[in-house]
Amino acid sequence: MRDIHPGATTFYDAPNEIDVDSLQDEDVELIRVLWSRPADGQRTLLPAKFNNTTRWYGIAESDREGRLLMEEMVSWLGPPLCDHPHVIEEPGDLLDERAKLLTNDGVLLRTCVTDGWQREARQNVRSLVNVWMITPERASDAPRPVGRVLRHFYEAIAARDRNTATEALQEIEAGGMLSAKNRRFLRVELLGSLGTPKELQEDPLLQDISLFRRPPTVTDILAQAADGLYIPPDADNSGSVAWRRIALNIEEAWPGLIVHPSQIRSVSGARCLALAELFAEHPRRGVIDCLRTDWVEDALVAGIAALLESSSERPLKGISTVLGYHHSGEFERVLDAAEQVKPEPGVASAVMHAALNLGDAIAAARAVALVDRLPDLDRRSLLSQAAEGVWYAQLVERNEGAQVPDGWVEWLQGDWPDRPDLLNDWCSSWEREAFAVAGEPDVLALELIDALNDQRRGRIRNGLSVFIRWLVADGGLRPSSVPLAVTVLDIMLNSEPGRAERRVALDLLDEILLTGCTTAEYQTAVTALSDQLVRLGAREVDWLTGILDVQLLSGVPDTRMRGRFFAKALAVAVSWIGRIEEADAIVLSKLFKELGLVFTPALADLPESQSSPRLRAFKRVGIYSLSESAAKNAARWIRDEWPDVDVRLSHAHSGSSELNSFVRGSDVVLMQTSHAKHAATIVIERAIETSRLVRVNGRGATSLFRCLLKWATEAG
Repeated sequence: MRDIHPGATTFYDAPNEIDVDSLQDEDVELIRVLWSRPADGQRTLLPAKFNNTTRWYGIAESDREGRLLMEEMVSWLGPPLCDHPHVIEEPGDLLDERAKLLTNDGVLLRTCVTDGWQREARQNVRSLVNVWMITPERASDAPRPVGRVLRHFYEAIAARDRNTATEALQEIEAGGMLSAKNRRFLRVELLGSLGTPKELQEDPLLQDISLFRRPPTVTDILAQAADGLYIPPDADNSGSVAWRRIALNIEEAWPGLIVHPSQIRSVSGARCLALAELFAEHPRRGVIDCLRTDWVEDALVAGIAALLESSSERPLKGISTVLGYHHSGEFERVLDAAEQVKPEPGVASAVMHAALNLGDAIAAARAVALVDRLPDLDRRSLLSQAAEGVWYAQLVERNEGAQVPDGWVEWLQGDWPDRPDLLNDWCSSWEREAFAVAGEPDVLALELIDALNDQRRGRIRNGLSVFIRWLVADGGLRPSSVPLAVTVLDIMLNSEPGRAERRVALDLLDEILLTGCTTAEYQTAVTALSDQLVRLGAREVDWLTGILDVQLLSGVPDTRMRGRFFAKALAVAVSWIGRIEEADAIVLSKLFKELGLVFTPALADLPESQSSPRLRAFKRVGIYSLSESAAKNAARWIRDEWPDVDVRLSHAHSGSSELNSFVRGSDVVLMQTSHAKHAATIVIERAIETSRLVRVNGRGATSLFRCLLKWATEAG
């Protein structure tokens, strides 16, 4: 055998059918280059042949390199050249064992070449090697930007993918990207979204978490956990003695959880504040006013507010208003009152202390701004004091700077930190109504075009999903915001979009069609989508089906244009035949059939009347989704595919005995996490084995149906 590599002799012994000595010089040189890469810690591919079938093994020494190599193998050696590459956990034969030894406990991938495509596969590997040669290697320990990791963390939470969210959090910790305190806050968000209240309470890393100054989102998650753990459903009829006992239990679990109205983000927060105020000698007027104005519809809050009213203090008056509010603990009013008077050191000190107690980003920025209004001599004298100097530094650190943007246009224009978590805090105080009428949408659109095409692109991409959530919050997209939403969608899809922008565009299109748009607006959106079709690869089949599904389920103002779009999409789908998985091909065929279009992929050789093959046995399918149209369409497709299967639907907004029975009576439950309520998902996750719960992260009927197809054809 030619001298290629010391390990090659063993690898190419029988039963490996490749005879290196008989290969042409260019093929030997390719193998020599591939064998040389692992010595430098680089991922590589190695050819083998077994039972007259050519294989390509992917060798990677780390999970990160393995993920990159998987994407490269799908792109360069995917169908129809080879089957879909997969990870080899347990070797299936002697060649697998030999390849596994070469990974140094890393990742082993394998794909088998389709008969007749060996030359093309080899040529593609040669092209991939050329790409590797000209691409500068990033150091394996070079951290990704914190904004990108945070974006992936929040995307994983939205998709209810706990493993991926945990990996992102571990990457942040390993790279020291955020402080230990901020990492604990992210852990609260992780467990609050994908865990249980009990996990939040018992997690050793979160002991005494309530003693820290916390972002409002973290406080609200803890409040919801306290509500679920300690406040019974009939608490409003329990009376003051029972209320104080509940308040004591919450205080023991999370001391000082909610003590100010500005910390309230949900009815759970209002309940916790009302209960905590029962221990005040003189209940604060600001707390009572907040509870009565915003949360009185909750029976428990209304009952406690009435009890507090009788012993509350009268409003403060006079020149000592700021210090009086500070003394009584009404920290929101401290900030409001201080901004109306001439700044002086005593007031500034009280304001900083109040902002630290409030803990949110906006309060920190307001306090820093007030301190900076002091005369220079007074400011330097104040900050030279030990306590005040530390307070000021902590307030600046809270926002990674002394200022925060006051709206989306300023965020686009300025050089702000690449921190989606901070952006989420900042935008919570930005008014949507004022934004719509102040003429800012046009300015924002122009700035967005520039920002996605200059050095700001990375930061803006990481914050786009936060902007879309802000735009559609509180009951969905407002009709007055539809023109802006269409413009943003058009800009994103015409600024060299990646997968992140396309995912955001899909969510935005769904909201636009749910709210309703004009014919011209729909035509603008569809034109932008049509331009993307020619740029799509087969790996983005799920995005294509999502775009088709959203338009199929929603009423559109121009059905002819939708028909033309579907026809173009059909041409793209036809070009993918042989390169997409069978489950995706079946989904596309059903989608196109809904509009009278014919898509006939080359599926497995099954009689026309035979259902898709099943490796898992099931007779009853449960679908949980708040989108009734998507669930009904998916149910119809499931019955069409498997006539013997019973399909039941649930659209519950909260946990109940009926939902629990629905789950336990199903062989498999499809839970559409993009259309779900957290209280209901907790009940579902508790009531069924993990192996029988399928989390559907996408939108529409196609995501539900595809996930069931893939689950059904996997080995259990």
